[in-house]
Amino acid sequence: MGWVVYELTGSGALLGAVLGARAIPLVLLAPLSGVAADRFNRKRLLQTSQALASAVSLAVGAALALGAINTWMLFAFTVLMGASNVIDRPARFTTAFDLVPRDVAVKAVALNTIGFSLMRVIGPAIAGYLIAWFGAAGSFFIQGVLYAASGLVVFTVAIPAPRARAAPRSALADMMEGLRFSANDRTLRLLITLGALPYLLLVPVWGTLYPIYAKDAFRAGPEGLGLLLTAVGLGGTLGGFIANALARAERQALLQAAWIVVMAAAILCVASSPTIALAAAFSFIGGAAEMAHTASNMAMMQTSAPEAMRGRVASLMMLYPAMISIGAFIAGPLADLFGVRGASMALAATAIAAIVLLYCVAPQIREIRLR
Repeated sequence: MGWVVYELTGSGALLGAVLGARAIPLVLLAPLSGVAADRFNRKRLLQTSQALASAVSLAVGAALALGAINTWMLFAFTVLMGASNVIDRPARFTTAFDLVPRDVAVKAVALNTIGFSLMRVIGPAIAGYLIAWFGAAGSFFIQGVLYAASGLVVFTVAIPAPRARAAPRSALADMMEGLRFSANDRTLRLLITLGALPYLLLVPVWGTLYPIYAKDAFRAGPEGLGLLLTAVGLGGTLGGFIANALARAERQALLQAAWIVVMAAAILCVASSPTIALAAAFSFIGGAAEMAHTASNMAMMQTSAPEAMRGRVASLMMLYPAMISIGAFIAGPLADLFGVRGASMALAATAIAAIVLLYCVAPQIREIRLR
């Protein structure tokens, strides 16, 4: 989508706006999606989300193939894809605790998170090559078929239904209970801050600024975008192994802060790279740091939540993709104002400064341990 928007408009600001529109359903529906994950059949929620994502992808492909695509359609498709994600994620994250024994739940959550995060970077990387080979329409058609296949795979998984409650309450009451718990729990507050920070300032570099790097800075076309995102994805693979190896390390919050600094440093190096090959090498490091951070943060979030409200706590992690969208609103105009390299440096430096500030004002970052 990032490549299509920038190719059609040539505007970094509009690119950020279209990608940022995904935040609308994420912010508005995330708390309710957590209630749904705690109340309803998670298998059906997963199937519904994949069906919606498939339909949206096929519609984008058809509009591109017919030459009927325009700006309002790009916004509409982005919002609808965000809605499919907000249905999917809380149900998907919480199923790990339904399918494996508690003593290996931390590693199961880490593997689930690794799979989700890897596909978020590997998918766009593959799409860069698909755009070069089959055009943007062909890429979206393939994506739609794969989403449909994912929905069919869910039929083969036996997911237990949520436990019946003694005294059913309204969805609003359940939602407010989850929000109050998260707001009052010091550990969750800090984990949410550590989780949201890189998604606001650093991760938007991949989706929003890398199309500009590929097209303008390195003049490498969609293949160049595919190379950069492939490097992020391959780094994420290494980061997944690191995250799994460190799944039972005690000081997870401190580790997450360190990974954010490594990721920001990698982006500073990308912004200083004279060639796309060097930028890809630093992207590999950034991808590894992002994956290790995300897997640790999401696993800690879920293991810190009571079983009865795990879906509601997991729904707060939908704020992370919303942060990417908000960050896109920031990164796009910054690229128009200061160039893509200047925008990357500003975002990375801000992230490092935020971690230093957090370390100074929140000493509990050094004390939070794996539960």
